Amino acid sequence: MAWRTILINEHAKINFKMNDINVQTKNESFQIPIDDIRILILGNTRSVITSYAINELNKKHVKIITCDEKGMPVGEYCGYHENVHQNANLQKQISWTDDLKKHLWKKIVSAKIINQHQALPEDVQLEFLKLQELSDKVKFGDPENIEGQAARQYFPRMYGKEFKRSNEELLINAHLNYGYSILLSAVSREIVAAGYLTQLGVHHQSGSNAFNLASDLMEPFRPYIDRVVLNQQNLSLSLDLKLNLINVLNEIISYNGKKVELAQAIQQHVLACLKYLSSETELLPEMEFIL
Repeated sequence: MAWRTILINEHAKINFKMNDINVQTKNESFQIPIDDIRILILGNTRSVITSYAINELNKKHVKIITCDEKGMPVGEYCGYHENVHQNANLQKQISWTDDLKKHLWKKIVSAKIINQHQALPEDVQLEFLKLQELSDKVKFGDPENIEGQAARQYFPRMYGKEFKRSNEELLINAHLNYGYSILLSAVSREIVAAGYLTQLGVHHQSGSNAFNLASDLMEPFRPYIDRVVLNQQNLSLSLDLKLNLINVLNEIISYNGKKVELAQAIQQHVLACLKYLSSETELLPEMEFIL
């Protein structure tokens, strides 16, 4: 299983040779076995990658993320993967019923809120039980937007009363945006590898969002990013702090009673959700986390 997330953060030439990705920088050259790579992040606008390398990375389902001049993720490469079940899966995806979507969304929102509570500092967790109460109030399809109510309770207690998620001038939002982008890419990678479209979502239905389904399925994992950001919120988003956020994918977590890497939990979670939505099982996916 691919396990490495590679960040290229300086001027470099990237090509493919002998089943390795070769990275040539100003001062050194090194090779990375392509089978080890899960995500490749081009962290600046000065890197050059050959089309041959892109093609070979695509064959291995490696997600390629590009960043702007500020080092913030702005896009990713999605290839036509050779999944023999893709046509059949797309037919299933188009036929997903509203009932299945709403049952799954209720489960996702409840799990996300529980994880938000667990991500809070320990002293806040003990004193503030509102999130646990809200998680029990989520209804079929979340028509009352309990998810939004929970967010309004959660973020001020996580990052302070002055924090606003909409304020792009706050350093903390740069950290969150970077971490969430990495998480979104990891989830979309698993969706595409399974032969489904990221555009057709369960709850997110924006015509301008190419990753509606990934935006849905990533929700329970967001608090893992939030918790890392809590410890670096007042610092500029340096290379080291970006690496902290990227390395969340390698964190060992407790997921449905087992210790696994977060990236493995994402894969299992995505496949379980897709299986449920496609009526291959009547059981809703388990989403038990211990943060």
